[in-house]
Amino acid sequence: MEVAGRSPGPSGSREPGVETGPHFREPLLAQVKNAVAGAIDALSEGKSVVVTGSAGTGKSTVMAGVLAGLGNDYSVVQLRGAASWAGKPFAGLFWLLSELPPESLSDPVYVLQFLRRVFRDKAAGRRLVLAVENVEDLDGETIAVLLQLSRTGSALILATVRDLSACPGEFVRWWSEGSVHREGLEPLRPSGTRVLLEGLAGGRVSSRLVQQVQARSRGNPLLSALFLREQLDAGTVRRRRGTWVWTGAVSYSGALAERVEVETGQLSPEERYAADVLAVSGALPLLMLLQVADPPAVERLEQDLLVTSGCVRTVQLKDPLLAEAAAALVPPGRAAEIRARLAAVPSRTGSGYGGDSTQAADMAAALAAVHEAGELARCGRWAEAGAAARLGLELSDKCGKAGRLRRDLLSELFGVFLYCGELRQAADVLAQTDAAAEGMELNGGNDLCEGIVQVLGGRADRALDFLQRALAQFEEEGTQDLLPLAGTAAAYACILLDDGDTARSFLAAAGTGAGCDAPSPEPGAPISDWGAGLIRSFSGLCAARGVTPPAESGRFPSPAAEGVSGVRPGVMLELATAALHDRPGAAGELREAASGCSGDSAEMYLELAEGLIALRPAGLLRAAEQAHRLGQFLIAYEAAGGAVRLARLQADRAQLRAARRIENVSYRMLRTANSVADRLPELSDFERQLALGAAAGQSSSQLAGGLHLSPRTVDWHLGRIFQKLRVSGRVELRECLEDERPHI
Repeated sequence: MEVAGRSPGPSGSREPGVETGPHFREPLLAQVKNAVAGAIDALSEGKSVVVTGSAGTGKSTVMAGVLAGLGNDYSVVQLRGAASWAGKPFAGLFWLLSELPPESLSDPVYVLQFLRRVFRDKAAGRRLVLAVENVEDLDGETIAVLLQLSRTGSALILATVRDLSACPGEFVRWWSEGSVHREGLEPLRPSGTRVLLEGLAGGRVSSRLVQQVQARSRGNPLLSALFLREQLDAGTVRRRRGTWVWTGAVSYSGALAERVEVETGQLSPEERYAADVLAVSGALPLLMLLQVADPPAVERLEQDLLVTSGCVRTVQLKDPLLAEAAAALVPPGRAAEIRARLAAVPSRTGSGYGGDSTQAADMAAALAAVHEAGELARCGRWAEAGAAARLGLELSDKCGKAGRLRRDLLSELFGVFLYCGELRQAADVLAQTDAAAEGMELNGGNDLCEGIVQVLGGRADRALDFLQRALAQFEEEGTQDLLPLAGTAAAYACILLDDGDTARSFLAAAGTGAGCDAPSPEPGAPISDWGAGLIRSFSGLCAARGVTPPAESGRFPSPAAEGVSGVRPGVMLELATAALHDRPGAAGELREAASGCSGDSAEMYLELAEGLIALRPAGLLRAAEQAHRLGQFLIAYEAAGGAVRLARLQADRAQLRAARRIENVSYRMLRTANSVADRLPELSDFERQLALGAAAGQSSSQLAGGLHLSPRTVDWHLGRIFQKLRVSGRVELRECLEDERPHI
């Protein structure tokens, strides 16, 4: 089952112009919430808990959330490791053992007995929880005692660990036991970073801003928040028409400069120079670094400040945000001297693609496949184009998840699938950008790409949210070539939301007459190039639904006249919409255009055209089912609605039931408010009780007995409820509630 998705974040204010001055509020990320809930459940079952994650991922927040949620049945003793204590026996417990004479600390058994008495007194009959932060910084003796208390049932342990490999082997073995519950906090993907930023800024953010933060923080929530706060304070991130956008400027004068000083302030001059070399260069092969920096200083830095990466061993500062901030703070004269020294060092590392001939061959093959897919798509050979595009996608997956080549290839694949009408595939390509740790935007920006996919599929509320983000970012950047495309797409979304006045204002601002007669470029081209064809299609879609763009007043575009060689993205959808809205001759034009193309979407359009011309409900139903599989939910809904009307007229009950089901399923996908979860509160208490009881499996007789009604009356009420919720019966209602449960 599928459910209508939620908008990606708060809608923000709608006032025009540029705004500053956010009101911060700390968001609690989903993985932190889940970790808190899982840890509390485990402790209540008598299991110890270990929360792992790198610095800044939210371990302390999880710890605080768990301790706040334990209640009065637990007694908590908090401990914290420190690197300076690691070599001192029982240093982690010194405040508890201060009453013992020093010589007693040499007897672990005596120490254990003493601590057991102390903890028993502190527990006062309640369940004892030892909350331990930074286990890897505790000394071995302290860890041994704590684990013994846990194994004997004297206490439960709630521990946070940055690096499990740095912990003593005894702790690792205990961690791997089945009696220990484990919660792992991972770096955020771009979608998670978006949620974090919108929670901090109190409004929606553009994908460009998300990508810029992600590239610097690599999904670290603490660094993401630190960076955003400084940019908001400095005004280098600002709100335009309700969306926080990236301006291109960066400030490193506040907390980021302080962080650089904390990380590098205690370094020796030789170590500081090595760190500055890496800050200025970004990353260097180790052998090159050793030629310009002091080798012992590099060795001393490597454990704390440097990491290795790449096929040829390279070193770099431990996180991109620190590197960028440090680079900005290197004095210009020193930076120039470092660059001069590096330029004088001969490179022996080679410059081939990643140093991996197999990977280079895969990428070359992927690019060739995608280029072929673009040529085929433009000619209407969509079946072959889709196969070539999927081959390119498979090959590109072998070449890593990031990099400019990967971005360009995914951008071209997105365009090919959009051309072919395979919106689900286009959405899947777009979703792959979320897997890149440093963030990735397709050409034209993810907000625009997501908005186009959603609006072509008929999901207008989600589309408009993304398109408004894109428009705000484009206005900030002065990206004039993309504004008409985003504007016409937003106009079409407004029409689908029954807001004709706003649609006309978007069309007027977009200036749809300009460039609409430009030839359609190849689908592999950047979105700003092939967007001209989409502008024409969105204009035609607006006209098909009763809102004619100012520059096209008095005429309706006839895309079929272009011929197959001129197939452009959205042309078939434009014709299908016109046909479904009874424009004379549109169904015939659609059949003619679709018959010259191949692929799943071409077959769907052909079935739709023939079903409309011959008044066959079976053909419309097949078109609706195929449209739903392709992600074209509005076409699926309208085609299924036509099948319902024809099947009713022809008294075909089997076709009627099948058509109603696909009509309902597609309807729920169109808007967030159409989902069962959102419509359930609109029912009366009585109706909601019946609906939930029916979804839980209760028969009409069982429901009737509890309500003092007859089963027949219950069935009558359920029929009305199913109509309101747009479900076909009990089974579909139960499936919807199960799938939508996280949103209720």
